[in-house]
Amino acid sequence: MIVKLKPNTQGYPDLSENQPYFVIGIEADDYRLLNDAGKPYLYPPEIFHIIDSSQPMEWITEFGDDGEQYSYPAPLNEVGFFEDLFEQQHEKVSVFWHIVNQTLAKAA
Repeated sequence: MIVKLKPNTQGYPDLSENQPYFVIGIEADDYRLLNDAGKPYLYPPEIFHIIDSSQPMEWITEFGDDGEQYSYPAPLNEVGFFEDLFEQQHEKVSVFWHIVNQTLAKAA
């Protein structure tokens, strides 16, 4: 899935207009992507234009009680994964970058 920031979107200084971003997961309908600082943060979908809506078949997709979508590659789909990643747990950092590199290589 590839998105671009909508023109004149305010409040997101870590994203650039006209820059395509690969969505690496969806959490409670928000898109997780690498921002301009290389951080895997969540952003609301309404600030983006969707360039390519296809989601990888290998993603695990679940829906919450209110119908919100949760989709990640299996290695990133573990409860608490991103909390551990942000705490710089070595194993999680390695897994994360391995999955991101695989995703980007497939897109190339």
